[in-house]
Amino acid sequence: MEHNQRKPAGIDIPVILRFIVTGFVYLLAGLIIFMLNLTGIISIRADAIFILWLFGFVAMMIFGLSYMFSSGLARNSATINSTIRKEYILLNAGVIIFFSGFSSLVPMPEGKYLAIAGLLLLMVSVLIHLVNSAMIAKGRKNDQGGKKSYRDDY
Repeated sequence: MEHNQRKPAGIDIPVILRFIVTGFVYLLAGLIIFMLNLTGIISIRADAIFILWLFGFVAMMIFGLSYMFSSGLARNSATINSTIRKEYILLNAGVIIFFSGFSSLVPMPEGKYLAIAGLLLLMVSVLIHLVNSAMIAKGRKNDQGGKKSYRDDY
C-alpha cells in the first residue's frame, strides 16, 4: 500500500469533541437545574444533580480526553470508532435515564427501576470504554513491515 493511500491511524476528532462538548452541556444543564432548585422554582433532589454532574460532565470529559490522548496509538481505529459511537449513545442514555429515575421526577417504584436501568447502561458504556482502551493499549501488527507501535512511524 502506498504512503498516500494509507488510512491514518487514530480516532476521529469529531467523535472525541462530541464527548467533550456534551460534557460541558451536562455541566451547564446541572448548573441551571441547581440554580432553579435553590430558588425553589423546581424541586429536585440535590443528589441527582450531583449525579448529573458526575456522570454527565466528569465521565464524558474523562472518556473524551482518554480517547484524545490515545488516538495516535489506535492502530485499529475503524473498530474503535464504531464502538465509540455506541458507547457515546449508551453513556448519554444512561445519564439521562439514571438522572430521571434518581431525581424523583418519576414516582416510585418506577423511578427506582429507571435508575437501575440507567446504571446498567452506564456500566455497559464503561465496559465498552475499557475494551476500547485495551485494544488501543494492545495495538495491532500492521501490514507494513510488522510495525507494532505508532512510534515506529517516526
